Amino acid sequence: MEKLEMVEMVMDKCGVDYEEAKAALEACDFDVLEAVVMIERSHRVAAADEPTATYSVPSQGEAQRSASAGEPAGSGAWNAFCDHARSFVRSSMDAQFVVERRGERVLALPVLLVVLGLFMWGATLWLMVIGLFFGLRYHIEGTGRVVADVNEAMGKAADAADSIRGSVA
Repeated sequence: MEKLEMVEMVMDKCGVDYEEAKAALEACDFDVLEAVVMIERSHRVAAADEPTATYSVPSQGEAQRSASAGEPAGSGAWNAFCDHARSFVRSSMDAQFVVERRGERVLALPVLLVVLGLFMWGATLWLMVIGLFFGLRYHIEGTGRVVADVNEAMGKAADAADSIRGSVA
């Protein structure tokens, strides 16, 4: 990039004149980013025509006022649903569904894949039940009380399958 283009870029980004942009670039050895930062620090940045990367998050009161002042009804409920869905996807990708046999790990998948398998392919549940009778044990590795409750239930199911298998054999 030529020096003239650099000066023009700093002028556009900071809203300063040619001399000030050139002086800032010369002081920073023609490093555009450093020149922009230097001008910003000197509080000489004028409002630029281009959008910036800054944003503000409205407070809860402002959000409620804007919701009652013309936003479609239910948009708050939709946003809440989307937030819960995002949270579910993140937590289900962090937690692992682990399959073990004789204390040795056979398979570990994100919980989201198992949940999708249960909904998309009905045989997944039956395969998991049959796996219990072949000595497979399932648990979820992650944090939280829900994981502990699910692991307890899966442990009880595995114990029941073991006792049925033992009584049949």
